[in-house]
Amino acid sequence: MLHIASFTFQYDQHEDRIRLIGNLNNGQPRIDFWVTRRLCLRILSASDQLVSKTSERVSNSPSEHREAMAQFEHEQARQAMKVQEAPLETRDKALLLHRLDASFRDGRYLLSFFAGEGDGAVATSVLNYAELHQVIHLLHRGCQVLDWGAPKMLFGTPNEPTPRLQ
Repeated sequence: MLHIASFTFQYDQHEDRIRLIGNLNNGQPRIDFWVTRRLCLRILSASDQLVSKTSERVSNSPSEHREAMAQFEHEQARQAMKVQEAPLETRDKALLLHRLDASFRDGRYLLSFFAGEGDGAVATSVLNYAELHQVIHLLHRGCQVLDWGAPKMLFGTPNEPTPRLQ
């Protein structure tokens, strides 16, 4: 099983998919996955629950402020991200990612990537909280670039006060 230490994303209009490249130019064995619209949107919708269950700041916030706190933490991680825009050397071969599992333990996230015929994961990655948000952000950005109907903000908009008649 491969360990993915770095992620690279390419938004492919022609394929209408996201190419997720693990270990591009970091000296470790490279692996390419195709991420479909359906899977990507499922990952994004599940990310809200994952963040709310694993972030102390989000889970300890009053319920009316949880989405805003999650979005705030997401923006903090996004701003700390180091992105390099460069042309990629793509390969013809990429595995179709059909499942991505995430588990949380001791402040770290284990992502398990499932593709191909076998039952087991073909690759894993261990991320901290900020790195998880960065991966989620890049998937969200891909959904927006490919016009897949992703929400404008991942974790909802802060609740607006309900107008009251007095």
